[in-house]
Amino acid sequence: MGEKTPVAMAIAGHDPSGASGILRDIKTFEKLNVYGFGVITAVTVQNTQEVKRYQVIPDSLVAEQIDALMENFHAKFVKVGMVGSGENTRIIADKIREYGLKAIVDPVMSSSSGAKLIDSPESLEPLLKKAYLITPNVPEAEILSGKEIKSRDDVMRVGRILEDKYRCVIIKGGHLSGEDFLFCGDMHSAKQPLLPYDVRGTGCTYSSAITAFLARGYKIREAFVNARLFIQKELEKAIKIGNGQVMP
Repeated sequence: MGEKTPVAMAIAGHDPSGASGILRDIKTFEKLNVYGFGVITAVTVQNTQEVKRYQVIPDSLVAEQIDALMENFHAKFVKVGMVGSGENTRIIADKIREYGLKAIVDPVMSSSSGAKLIDSPESLEPLLKKAYLITPNVPEAEILSGKEIKSRDDVMRVGRILEDKYRCVIIKGGHLSGEDFLFCGDMHSAKQPLLPYDVRGTGCTYSSAITAFLARGYKIREAFVNARLFIQKELEKAIKIGNGQVMP
């Protein structure tokens, strides 16, 4: 790769199956011609079926990882997934401010199998307030807004609430009709057909794809549209390995 190759950082938990987490982030960056590097916030014990448990990395070690990488790379964009603890949330928020990073935050609260991945949703607040863009799914958007989402109109209302609170928001519509919504000044939507099977790691893939497009110079709306097309192609060619869910 040449000197002008775009770069992006991922801050997330380690899923040893590669279906989600930091391994999925880096894979997505590289599929989109962005050099990716990462900071691990937690080590999980999981496979493609379930999260059995996890161990949070101390916040001091998370900070040292970020500092070491920022000495070496001139990153502008960072994707943040699982943080694991309120302490990690606060130190990551501090580092985003220190280095002037634009953070795309996927507010991970639980795994697709239902395992809790943060001590409390409130722990994410310092990070969400520093975010350039947040990418909740419908259940996460409900928790962050305190409002129920059952329809497109509900998404529109909640999206504006979250936009007022956090700046720019993408609400992913996989739990509804498959229509995703971007609230960032104007509202834009993108819809692709829902597929008749569940795919593990789509949230990580989606937010990482948006980060990659932003790192390549795309504006937020362009990154949103292109990431939605990319994730649809990934879903359509998803594969089943082992005994668990289908993976991109």
